[in-house]
Amino acid sequence: MANLNVHQLMLKTLTVLIEQHVDTEDDMLILDAFRQNDIKHVCQAIRDVKTADVVYQHVTLRFGSRGEQSVYRFELSEGMRFALDLYSLYLALRQSRFQIDTFHPSLLNHIVVPIDANALLWRKGHEALQQMLALDKRAFRFVIPSLQIQMPEKSHPQLVSLIARMRAHAGALWFDISIPCQQLEFMRKHLPDRVKLAISLDSKTDRHALLPVVRFLRTHKMPWVAGRVASQGELSQYRLLGATHYFGYFSDIPVSMSFKPLTDQELLGLEPEFTE
Repeated sequence: MANLNVHQLMLKTLTVLIEQHVDTEDDMLILDAFRQNDIKHVCQAIRDVKTADVVYQHVTLRFGSRGEQSVYRFELSEGMRFALDLYSLYLALRQSRFQIDTFHPSLLNHIVVPIDANALLWRKGHEALQQMLALDKRAFRFVIPSLQIQMPEKSHPQLVSLIARMRAHAGALWFDISIPCQQLEFMRKHLPDRVKLAISLDSKTDRHALLPVVRFLRTHKMPWVAGRVASQGELSQYRLLGATHYFGYFSDIPVSMSFKPLTDQELLGLEPEFTE
């Protein structure tokens, strides 16, 4: 029961954080969906490009009756985006604990969760991360944060400290990048365990923008994951370019994951732990 209460308190803390950062109409739309327990993870297998074996599980926040809309496609305030990222990290921790308690150790997959590094450098994000680590260190070992590292150079010292912390507690450390990428030099200095690319091969411009990044990854022997793979033909191209893993709609439909929400009575009976 004590462990349940700690989880309830963590969820209460994140709920209050989301409620406190409603600044736009889309923020309010997301808050309404959250209160209806309609903001959920969808989970998609990340597979080996050669064998198609499932190696990781990739999770992202969606809403809608079939989880068809990404929460990040809306015009959200920075505070709301950060709060949702923290909620997503917490859901990944819950999913990890569920796996540990349910499946044989040989069947466990690490859970990859994209998160803006700025959300964890934010004071309230730093506090939330501390709480999650204290909550379940073993489950955190099966979580892989895929850090989005778009930030000015002046923030790099704090980012380096965050990276060290993630390496100490998480299952691995990935960087989540898009094209064009302005962070190649930082990546060279702080080699991640893997890079996840949100890319497209739809146009000649997209393909040309991808090539310098692929050359960089090959030069520094960084394994990378191709995301949003739409067809077998695209997968073949990514394999030739050097991708080690992939995920996409043509192979795996995202599956919605849900956990029991707190009741109003439970919410009223708990005090959030964020400092003012």
